[in-house]
Amino acid sequence: MSEHTDAPIRSTSTGDRITAYDVAPTIKARDDIDGCGCLECRNIETTATRRSVLDTLVWSVRLFRSYPSIIVFAGVIISANRLLETDSIGVLPMPAVGILETLTAFAFIIMIRAYVGTIVAGELTGDPVTGREGLRRSIARTPALVGVIVLTVLFVMTVPFLVVLPLLILAGAIPGNPVDIVGFPVVAAVGGVAFAVPFFLLLFKFWFALEACVIGQYSPLKSFRVSWRITTNYRGKFVLVGMIAVGSALSFYLPTYLPGMGTSLAPLNPVLSVLSSSVGELLSILWASAYAHIYVQGIVS
Repeated sequence: MSEHTDAPIRSTSTGDRITAYDVAPTIKARDDIDGCGCLECRNIETTATRRSVLDTLVWSVRLFRSYPSIIVFAGVIISANRLLETDSIGVLPMPAVGILETLTAFAFIIMIRAYVGTIVAGELTGDPVTGREGLRRSIARTPALVGVIVLTVLFVMTVPFLVVLPLLILAGAIPGNPVDIVGFPVVAAVGGVAFAVPFFLLLFKFWFALEACVIGQYSPLKSFRVSWRITTNYRGKFVLVGMIAVGSALSFYLPTYLPGMGTSLAPLNPVLSVLSSSVGELLSILWASAYAHIYVQGIVS
């Protein structure tokens, strides 16, 4: 696994000569491709489909060692985030800083995950892509990625609201104040559970839509259907990766705070806070690689 600069020349079935590694692979479900969809024809080793979560994470670390552009790309975005958070570019007006913060957040969440996913797909298919092609695929899929994000926000916010709405109507139809009748904790618990359950369920089921959109080049709606199937077949593996990711995030963020007055938390050290945030964001690249790997495992099964 390495970043190729002098790519060899190969020929297509039509006789056209193209440069190897210049085209990022597209990995779709077997029913969505023409011809044979077996692992051998896709050039995917059986070992890749059988990797455990731990093996996937170890494989991802090795991948980053072979593709330093991933770390460099992420480092630039993380550095920009830290500069914006610490007001190191105070010469800019606040609206400009807000726009830059939005752009850097978008670049990290979307572009990094798309870029890493493209690199992972190339390695798993034995057809490595250059950093340039990885960036090109990420940029080319940006409009579709924006569509995925917008629809995801729409679904995960609208559906829970529709679930809670009948409860609100019922509460309004009951004579008296429900809080006075059953108490605020009960009302808050019922409303919170009614909203949180569909919210997190949909977020979970749509999690691989980004990988489906980039690696599979599916449309936003089709990406949701693909993600729904993958989270059904690989539920246990994805939950385990998610737990590790959450655990690592807590281990880096919580030590930067000390118990303050009452139940509040007070910052421990600005420098430590910056370091923990940066390390946490770097670790999220590892999870992005794991998600891309799980997508490939699920889509070729």
